[in-house]
Amino acid sequence: MAKHSGGKVGKAGKTLSSKGSSKKEKSKAAKILKKHQDEKH
Repeated sequence: MAKHSGGKVGKAGKTLSSKGSSKKEKSKAAKILKKHQDEKH
């Protein structure tokens, strides 16, 4: 998978991969990533 850095998608990826993120943050980040994947890949 291509590494995304910067912007909304990169932030979402960092949120998901960091262990310190709350469940709420993680689900929001997952939604952003999913939406991006559907549109761009």
